[in-house]
Amino acid sequence: MGHNHGRSTPAHGHAAPGRTSRRAATAMAAAIAVILVLTVAGAVLLWPNTTPRHAPSQLRDLTGGAPDLVDATIGRAGQGPCPDPSGAGPSPAACDQLDIVLTGRPAPGNQIHLDVPVDPTRPAYEPGDRIRLAPTVDTSGQPTYYIVDFQRAAPLGWIAALTAVMVVAVARWRGLAALAGLVLTYLVIVRFTLPSLLDGHSPVSVALTTGAALMVGLLYLAHGVSARTTVALLDTLASLALTAALGAAAIDLAHITGLGSDEDVTLKAFAGELSLPGLVLASVIIGSLGLINDMTVTQAAAVWEVSDAAPDTPVRHLYRAGMRVGRDHIASSVYTLALAYAGAALPTLLLFTLADRASADVATSELVATEIVRTAAGTVGLVASVPLTTAIAALVVSRRRPADAGTGAAPPDTDGAAVTGRARHPGSGSAASSPSNADGAVAAGHPADTQPLTYRASPGRS
Repeated sequence: MGHNHGRSTPAHGHAAPGRTSRRAATAMAAAIAVILVLTVAGAVLLWPNTTPRHAPSQLRDLTGGAPDLVDATIGRAGQGPCPDPSGAGPSPAACDQLDIVLTGRPAPGNQIHLDVPVDPTRPAYEPGDRIRLAPTVDTSGQPTYYIVDFQRAAPLGWIAALTAVMVVAVARWRGLAALAGLVLTYLVIVRFTLPSLLDGHSPVSVALTTGAALMVGLLYLAHGVSARTTVALLDTLASLALTAALGAAAIDLAHITGLGSDEDVTLKAFAGELSLPGLVLASVIIGSLGLINDMTVTQAAAVWEVSDAAPDTPVRHLYRAGMRVGRDHIASSVYTLALAYAGAALPTLLLFTLADRASADVATSELVATEIVRTAAGTVGLVASVPLTTAIAALVVSRRRPADAGTGAAPPDTDGAAVTGRARHPGSGSAASSPSNADGAVAAGHPADTQPLTYRASPGRS
């Protein structure tokens, strides 16, 4: 009996890993073309007005956005009585007494003194702190400054650089592509999403257009153009649409007004035409995008790897193998989403605890109920993406053709031998493998969902 010399030939009727079938490729290409057309149309219709936006001075003051900020360094910091502008004597109130050196100003005009009333809501200042000042006038009409914030450009730059080095060192070119995608995300949100929302466009339409544009760019940039990436993209957008529909129903059912925080009230005062419930739904869509994308990419990759390792695996087994991975992923992602929202709302939850509010009252308050709706809608979309992605990936990968179709040659095995559920017999020159039936199941009495897979090195990916 001859030996196969390390070459494993696929069972008759089953395609080995290789190129995606022409019909599947055409269908996915058509779907992507429709998505691109809709995304471009949405971007054109929702593109923000390029006219410079007038910022009310009251809003600038609330957000610490003075027009001309000055960099400075604290030279000396101490505490003492606040000066009394009326001249009646020292004030009983305590002040931080700060000697400050203005950056880029010649001496001696670069030194000023500020008395800042001690306030538990203000940070503590120490010598050497690099701060930002805004010009103002004191009660006597003399020019002076007030402290706006700390200087953070340099430390944030070092933090970003360290993060980038770590990502590229581990993920290499894909990490570099992911960083480029991060820059793309920032540009889309800052240049399109936020201005378009302020122009009064539908928050849901803006969020869906943003999500579609980001996913098309980010997925192909980070993972390359392939059938596997296309499957993940289509399933991400389908799950995102489901999240939007369920989020809209949940917001309406729970009577979420979008006025749960001081920031929401301020936004309503200065952008009254903006729909705050719609803004909550937009935050659900954009906030869920990353986790849903992570889920679909992982599920597609899991199905592809099973198929590459065991090319004769039938569709049903591919789906079940992928779902076993997906169930574990769901179990971790559900509480990951909840923890992300809880972490963002931690100061508010602490305030509720400090006020000794009952748990039921806290959960049904506007602010916490909004987070519950976000978590619930995102979780449903997340969970739905797993069976959807797994099913489509299994169908697409099972219809791939051998890369050398028509030549009659089987794909080469780079390991030099087929690896099966049984051990190699020394000196046999071939692996002992279980016979396969017509549908690819192992004919050894194993159920279809628990049968041992016949593994072989992958000859390539779609």
